[in-house]
Amino acid sequence: MKTIKIVGFSLFTTLFLTIFNSICNAQAYKKSTFSTSIGAEVIFTETKLSKTNKTGGGVNLKGEYVFSNHSSATMSGGYYFLQKKEKLNEINEDISAIPLKVGLRYYLASFYGGGEAGSILFMGDNSSLGFLYSLGIGDKFKVRNNVFDIGLRHEGWTTNSDSRGIIALRLAYEFALNK
Repeated sequence: MKTIKIVGFSLFTTLFLTIFNSICNAQAYKKSTFSTSIGAEVIFTETKLSKTNKTGGGVNLKGEYVFSNHSSATMSGGYYFLQKKEKLNEINEDISAIPLKVGLRYYLASFYGGGEAGSILFMGDNSSLGFLYSLGIGDKFKVRNNVFDIGLRHEGWTTNSDSRGIIALRLAYEFALNK
């Protein structure tokens, strides 16, 4: 129940900031701009995963190329960590994983919706490779000459033996490599 309240509050805050900022600003970068961002994430586990692991965190690096007035392509990689829950008579494991994704974003001013797909490498004793997909919303906002990206997404992981999901809240610092 606590996770639902946190996710609800995060979603409300993201939507409020997005609507407010979209009224005030246009898209952060113009066509043919390549930008990169460095971000931190809070990872909330969904139903199946919440039984075995706690809320976790992650870091990532994302590249974005704006190829039209409203669309861009993304590529990202990072690291996730979800600590195991200690339960009697159960053997749970920490989750350490490296996601690699490509995706598309569609912009309405600075607000965007997007999707990504790729692979996820689970590390540790039971290392495996899986497929991942994600759908999310976000907003870019400027503070003086600095650009920040805040996003909320659902991400699903599928391996040969299992399917799991997370909700991730990302805050990143972004800079253009060419303007």
